[in-house]
Amino acid sequence: MLLDSLKDFFWLNEPANVLFVENGMLVETFPETDFWQSKHHRFYKDNGHFFYTRKQGDCRLTVKWRVDNILASDQCGIMIRIDDQNWAKAGLLTTDLRLPQLGTVVTVAGTSDWASWPLQELPQELWFRLVKKDKDILFLASVDGTNFRQVRMFTIPKLADEFKIGAYACSPLKHSLSCILENIE
Repeated sequence: MLLDSLKDFFWLNEPANVLFVENGMLVETFPETDFWQSKHHRFYKDNGHFFYTRKQGDCRLTVKWRVDNILASDQCGIMIRIDDQNWAKAGLLTTDLRLPQLGTVVTVAGTSDWASWPLQELPQELWFRLVKKDKDILFLASVDGTNFRQVRMFTIPKLADEFKIGAYACSPLKHSLSCILENIE
């Protein structure tokens, strides 16, 4: 990861610790951080860590995460964000330590949905890709960085001219996650 390529990236909710290591940027999350909303349940979390750049129009972003030890509910992945009421994320997560998952959340007008499916095993590295074309947004994932599979296609009705895309990580429970963002392009 070239430091010069990160000059247009910013943090929303900077993590507990960020270090540049040999193979990327080590991110240590704060405990009890997440991106999730439910008006019905009166639950609102918008304190996860989001490393983003601003974009307009059609674009593509690919991120690579390395995770050696992930605990229940920990997450890292890719995100597009318009504001605190309209955003989407796709990432690696575990709701049960025996069952790693790829999960997606689309939040529109302050209400989140959730779709996930199990992985055969916990990958140590995982690539995520976001493609925005017109009003369509596509999430893809890969375990080798070459063969990407579609994870979800959707639209966000209030998609603004300018939006934010980038990598995210969070730890909804009472522990933190250490993960390495190895690539962002």
